[in-house]
Amino acid sequence: MTWQWYTLGALVLAAGAAAPVLFQHNRRTAGGKEAISARARAALLGHYVEDPVVTADPEAVRLLRAGRERWNSAGAVLATANSVQDYNLAKQIADEGLAAVRAAHARIGLPGPGS
Repeated sequence: MTWQWYTLGALVLAAGAAAPVLFQHNRRTAGGKEAISARARAALLGHYVEDPVVTADPEAVRLLRAGRERWNSAGAVLATANSVQDYNLAKQIADEGLAAVRAAHARIGLPGPGS
């Protein structure tokens, strides 16, 4: 009879250890393709704004700052994203930043994202 209690205890312990891993996996995979797309856009934006070009054009500086703000915002949304809507929002914010960077680079004659 004692071995049955040990077996039951081991099964309960194993189930308790496995449950968080299984539930975390399901929550982490929400968004799939949207998550990959949003993270890729944010990474591309980061490439252009993390170390921005130096220019004397005040409008280009403003656009680059706007792009950097969008990069920070997209990163903040991605840090807490857990639904398709969150990932789509992050992608939209990153796309706005890429548009600002593209306009800034066009003003100063440099190739930008998507050029």
